Amino acid sequence: MDALMNARFQFMSRLSLALIAMLTLCQCSLLDRVVNSSAVIYALPPQEKMPSLLTHPDKLTPAGPVITFSPNRFLLTARQRAQLQALGEQWKEETPQLLIVGFARRGTPAGYARALSQRRAESVRQVFIEQGIDAAHLHSTGYGHDQPGLSSEDTVKIYIAQ
Repeated sequence: MDALMNARFQFMSRLSLALIAMLTLCQCSLLDRVVNSSAVIYALPPQEKMPSLLTHPDKLTPAGPVITFSPNRFLLTARQRAQLQALGEQWKEETPQLLIVGFARRGTPAGYARALSQRRAESVRQVFIEQGIDAAHLHSTGYGHDQPGLSSEDTVKIYIAQ
């Protein structure tokens, strides 16, 4: 009986260490995951064509503040959420087509930077969806640090399509 209990204890210890290592690698605290996962409303990305910031910058107008993130983070602070919710209130009645673009800091691996910047753009998009703005009007993309002329380190920018 003691051998079985010892084996279970060792298994649970290893499992706990693996979980801690996984959370450390993704650089997200457990508290962030628990607090923010319960309020997520998922929506499929829109299928409509949207002007690109790269090919049609003249068709996009900056709208709203530039949201700045801490390095390697994609979750919004309470202040940023409140700022975006106030902006979303203006768009509830007549929602324009919005392009939400994420960027990441130079020096990070390109694939990680693109994924992180996409998560940042999606977290901003999510705030607007939670407010009732039609997801079909919200387009998000992450450029990472691939576009030197456009990028700002660790930010998300919002544009209105004309």
